[in-house]
Amino acid sequence: MANTSGLPTGPPVPNENPAAVPRTPPPRTPSPNGLRELHADPPANSSQPNDSQATPGANNAQDTLPVPNEPFSPNDASPAGKKSYYQSRNYASVQQPDVKEKRRKLRLSMSGKTIIVEYDEFMKWFVPAPPGEDEPTDVMEAVDLQGVATTPEHKMYKPLVDALNQEWLLPNDRAISNPNTPDPDADTDDKIDAGLYRRSDVPMVGKKTRWAYMELSIECKTEDVQHDPFDESNPSGDHEDASATRQDILGQIMCYSGYIFDNQRRTHHFMLIIFGKMVRIIRWDRAGVVATKPFDYVAYPELLLSFIWRFARMTPAQRGHDPTATRIARESPLGRLMLDRARAPKLQDTGTDVGTDNAQRKEAQEATTAPAQPTIPGDHPRAAFEKSLKGDGTIWWRLRVDDAKGPRYFLVGKTHFRASGIAGRGTQTFVAVDEADPYGPLVYLKDAWRVAHTGIEQEGKILERLNSDDDGGPVPFVPTVRCHGDVEDQTTRSQEIWRLNNKDRTEEDCPLKTHRHYRLVVNEVGKPLTTFRNMKQLVGLVILCIRAHGEAYNRKRLIHRDISAGNVLIHPVVVERDGVIREEMKPLLADWELAKRIDAPEEGPRQPDRTGTWQFMSASALNTPSKRILVQDDMESFFHLLLYHAIRFIPHNCRNVGQFMDAYFDGHTEEDGVCYVGKEKFETMWNGELTTSRGLALCFYVPEELTTTSPPSASKDTQPSSQLSSSDISRELPQAHPINNLFEDFLRRLQAHYLLYVKHKADVTSTSSGSTSTDGAVEDLFLESEITDIFESTSDSKAPPKREITLEQRAELELLAAELASHKDILAFLSRHWKKPWPLNDRCRDQLPPNYQPNTGMMGTGKKKRAADATFETSAHEPKRSRASGV
Repeated sequence: MANTSGLPTGPPVPNENPAAVPRTPPPRTPSPNGLRELHADPPANSSQPNDSQATPGANNAQDTLPVPNEPFSPNDASPAGKKSYYQSRNYASVQQPDVKEKRRKLRLSMSGKTIIVEYDEFMKWFVPAPPGEDEPTDVMEAVDLQGVATTPEHKMYKPLVDALNQEWLLPNDRAISNPNTPDPDADTDDKIDAGLYRRSDVPMVGKKTRWAYMELSIECKTEDVQHDPFDESNPSGDHEDASATRQDILGQIMCYSGYIFDNQRRTHHFMLIIFGKMVRIIRWDRAGVVATKPFDYVAYPELLLSFIWRFARMTPAQRGHDPTATRIARESPLGRLMLDRARAPKLQDTGTDVGTDNAQRKEAQEATTAPAQPTIPGDHPRAAFEKSLKGDGTIWWRLRVDDAKGPRYFLVGKTHFRASGIAGRGTQTFVAVDEADPYGPLVYLKDAWRVAHTGIEQEGKILERLNSDDDGGPVPFVPTVRCHGDVEDQTTRSQEIWRLNNKDRTEEDCPLKTHRHYRLVVNEVGKPLTTFRNMKQLVGLVILCIRAHGEAYNRKRLIHRDISAGNVLIHPVVVERDGVIREEMKPLLADWELAKRIDAPEEGPRQPDRTGTWQFMSASALNTPSKRILVQDDMESFFHLLLYHAIRFIPHNCRNVGQFMDAYFDGHTEEDGVCYVGKEKFETMWNGELTTSRGLALCFYVPEELTTTSPPSASKDTQPSSQLSSSDISRELPQAHPINNLFEDFLRRLQAHYLLYVKHKADVTSTSSGSTSTDGAVEDLFLESEITDIFESTSDSKAPPKREITLEQRAELELLAAELASHKDILAFLSRHWKKPWPLNDRCRDQLPPNYQPNTGMMGTGKKKRAADATFETSAHEPKRSRASGV
């Protein structure tokens, strides 16, 4: 997309703190992948009216947020800051991260969150002696563990499990070593050397690693120093060694810890890392990791065996199991109910869940024995629930939600969504059966470790406010809360140990947050936004989300502050129109856990080092970690969301989508361990134009097959309308897509905002160009009706003739920037674009290669990555033992 505004371009200064020294991000190192882009001129001006020529409409006083200067403020920290880039964990450009990338990301996300303590302190805090039973210290001292400390590594396993599998030591558990066969029901091929399992689970474990059943994980290495994952001499305090080998081992055991959290309902869990004749005992929770100093288990076997002996006698809750989550046997009444709901057929004439009562459900089941298919209207929740129950080793759970009105119980299988990583919220979501309404609609359960700091509300309370009849009634297109509450008194403890070990430091110095276990249940089961049918539908869904954002802001006095692709969903709703049963796709603006009341007093940072969704945050928020999030920031996030889907699913002239997404969405600069906005995103905001990696104007096209062949069927929302990609586009004058005009118009407002409130330039002018598009009949009646209402209600914002804007005409520029803060003005220009002709079959296959890996390996020096290092250098170290394709 060309810069048609006429505003001056140039290197940005991504720093909004006027007191700070300006920094210019360095150029990024090109990917080794060759770049080939379609040489095409920007779309010529068309005679069709172009909304980008509009001058700002008059702002509605009730709807408009004044546009103040944005001074640096230490208060109200945004979801960015030190190490926050790494804590976002996932890359927009990487769909299937490789082993090294997984380990590197986990290490960086845990940086500064490790506490090393003395053995005696660890045992006192976490491993209590069982009451009424004497510890057999004499027996422990006589055990010979010399045979464990041997080489090669595989010879360590049998002596270790033989030494542990003693009746006096493990009366109810068994040590098993299965280092060669991965868990068939886990989302990884990774294995661990050994682990403790309940004896009742041993038949299920067999000869495979079983993450869902492991009580204590054990990893073995052979070298006393070179294989120690922690370095207590590191002056930075993050206990990470400089050597590539030790860094890799640290990432390896962090991955193993993550698998336990992923596959079990855990508050914390324990691990042993054995290296040579030394061992550390480790405890992981959602705040960080506490590890003992290494000790010699050969010389002092009683220290290791005392831990094992006590661990074997700890209650499940002391071991880290959540007592509000209980297993469901498949043959139990609850298990049969879950199977029944997974296979429940649908009434073909209504598309709604069958069985509002048992008689109706039984009658429908007798009428058909075939399971319902996902193509039936309204069947998405059932299909997702059925998928969550698959796998012989999959554990089904009964989860308790401690609502203010009393406990509620929900039946779930595998997670529907699972956040990666260890420290943090650890969000997991499930499609669930409400035990109180077993044959009613399936619901959505969110299990997370919320940040428990002063001034942070529970997400359920925020949703209750959005759902309430007060202040003008419920806000549309947000989840409907069913119940919610904290889970008992389950709170992380690692941050407490940090404070005990750092009594000379202040509370603000603690890099670990306090997290509290929390569950929320909502009525709606959404689909990913990537399942959109065509670009017009996607833009329409975003328009309605902006409407919801505006109503929440103006009526409920709440701002979302975390707009991202994962937080904007599609909610299929079954309706009847003219006697035809169909699904209408409505938007769902979800995940309000970071939302804030706009009238709340500023009382300092609400969360230290709080993380958001890096890829979709505004450039100014990324560049100023303590910036207050404004409407302008969330509107910019909606722009990034649209671009994210367009670059993947609409044909264009950028031939290396992975590199573009790596640079634009994942890019960053770093100074003194603090990550800031990437060069490409900031320059786009400053220059008001989108460019490819070669600096060409990024241009989106209508798929060529729309004018050369019959368009494929678009009857299924889950299927792309076209199987073309950008590489299939003819070089002979492809037709420009109308999304180009929308992006240009959006960027004019963003650029004006940045020029006025981020950095000033001289001599600003404005020009414009447009493009034509393929017309088509309206297919989405719901979106047509809703956005027509918006278009008509905002019709006072007319599109005037094109005019030049200079810095001398600052008032005009201020009006343009002010539109970014006005929901009414944003809705006006977006709905004008939406009402124009759009191609209906413009979606192509995903253009982001599933195996794309950016050049972002970790440097082997252990030093902080500086701004001069545009990418990481991949370590050449390989693990000593092959782990198949796992971590």
